Amino acid sequence: MKKSIENEIENQTTQLLELVNLKCWNTISKNLVFILSNISEVKGDDFFTQQLNRNKINANKTPKSFKEAIADLKEIYDLIHDINLYVYKSEKDRTIIDIRYFLKSKLDPDYLKTVIDNPPMLHSKITLPHLKEEKFDVNWEHQ
Repeated sequence: MKKSIENEIENQTTQLLELVNLKCWNTISKNLVFILSNISEVKGDDFFTQQLNRNKINANKTPKSFKEAIADLKEIYDLIHDINLYVYKSEKDRTIIDIRYFLKSKLDPDYLKTVIDNPPMLHSKITLPHLKEEKFDVNWEHQ
């Protein structure tokens, strides 16, 4: 399965951009760069604290090309339980995709026994602002 991660992430990225185009009013740049984030590194007791902490951590990361991000992901592939793709930030000349991963080592030991040999699950997600029904700014988390 490690060999197919490149195609799987590419497909999930396409699905993510389709979701953003459906739900957000922003024009999304096709110039894509990527950051990788360990979900467990973000601390906070609630969503808003986690959001602020995630933005602080991600602001210090240097975005990578697709091939560089995939190479980094392949190095830890067997350790990953879940991969979630989000648009971290949409800028005029580029879109930064956050590839967030959750390591198997952070799972409950009993559950880990049942999924230890499973390949990572993959998801494309957008974070919705509170009480929004119409299209919204994809960068709303950056205020």
